[in-house]
Amino acid sequence: MQDRIVALAVVVLFMVAPVAVADGYALHTVRPGDSLGSIASSYNIGVDALMAANDLKGSVIQPGETLKVPYVAAIGGPVQAGPRVPPGFSWHTLKPGETLSSVAQAYGLSVDALVGANPTISSLDNLPAGVDLLIPTREGLVVTLEAGQSLADVLSKYHADPATVARANHLRSPFDVQPGMMLFLPGVVPTKALARLKKVRAAEHRFIWPIQGRITSPFGPRHLGMGTSNFHRGIDIAAPWGTPVHASRAGVIIYAGWSNEGYGNLVRIRSSDGDETWYGHFSKILVHVGQYVNQGQVIGREGSTGISTGPHVHFEVHIHGRAVDPMTVLH
Repeated sequence: MQDRIVALAVVVLFMVAPVAVADGYALHTVRPGDSLGSIASSYNIGVDALMAANDLKGSVIQPGETLKVPYVAAIGGPVQAGPRVPPGFSWHTLKPGETLSSVAQAYGLSVDALVGANPTISSLDNLPAGVDLLIPTREGLVVTLEAGQSLADVLSKYHADPATVARANHLRSPFDVQPGMMLFLPGVVPTKALARLKKVRAAEHRFIWPIQGRITSPFGPRHLGMGTSNFHRGIDIAAPWGTPVHASRAGVIIYAGWSNEGYGNLVRIRSSDGDETWYGHFSKILVHVGQYVNQGQVIGREGSTGISTGPHVHFEVHIHGRAVDPMTVLH
């Protein structure tokens, strides 16, 4: 029922708009008494051309049916609109040193807008130079019309507004579309592409820096003076008090609170493969046990709680239950 409503909305939308010419085609609404022969004769074209333009297998037509008329068939065959980019869009070839983020900033767009225009890109961060990116006019989703797919099918699938899509793509008829054509759906979020690219990013950057700052104490043995030493199981990253600290990897919070082992306010995240990341000395914890956090999500504020000589984050990475040097895995 929903598909029939969308299809009806598309037909009504275009029938009330000026549609005399549509990239080499006119639209004709079948009236009582019309036949393929009479319609073809009135437009001075052959019946075969009319049937081919509408993919008709027989000569039966019904009143109210809309036919696509190749109005230039008599002087060289129907004009088919070739694949084209949506109106106002342009191409940008990625140059060495450029990233998706820098391109988005240069054009005053969001990364999500670029993803929507290029939903098949392979990565958010590691695109090679030479890749052609479609530059949109605003946020939305670009889809390529598949064989056998109608405009009504696309509108129904993405719950897109017919009038908005028609204006954005300069469509004057539902028959202006053809297989291989790019259609821009304004305001439609590229949900599947973003979810896929999020997984790609996690695989490319298994551990990201939780905070940017100066390394004040590396991983490994350290001397505490007076002939004493211990083993430092992480790295200390100094930054201004209260700086947001981000999850190095996605996972579930398994500890969020005060530690009596010198960490002060401590957060521990366990990822799906069992590896953990630890974050110590927070001035404020912003997550709770059992909560799932995404990679890059803010989990707390940098501080100097516990055994600490100044504001910093103590960061540990545990792989297969063993603390490893974070510098060997961070990206």
